[in-house]
Amino acid sequence: MKPLDSPALQAVLMAELDAGAKIVEGTSSPNWGKMKRLIILDAPFRTSAWKEHGGLTFRDINDPHYWRAEVEDTATHELLACRF
Repeated sequence: MKPLDSPALQAVLMAELDAGAKIVEGTSSPNWGKMKRLIILDAPFRTSAWKEHGGLTFRDINDPHYWRAEVEDTATHELLACRF
């Protein structure tokens, strides 16, 4: 898989994968406004690595139609989300 354009979000993704997360969906150009890339993990975030990187926005979505939470880099328009 091609690395994310956002070094901070890439670091969060790698921390999650190292903690045992699995990617269940990944798409470029998900056709949601400005979003360029969406990656969804199999379960809730296992780490709080997003707190270590400035410029990222965490949201607790908690909507079963979408996902539990997400971390976004608004500069690169990339989103990392996790399922329930």
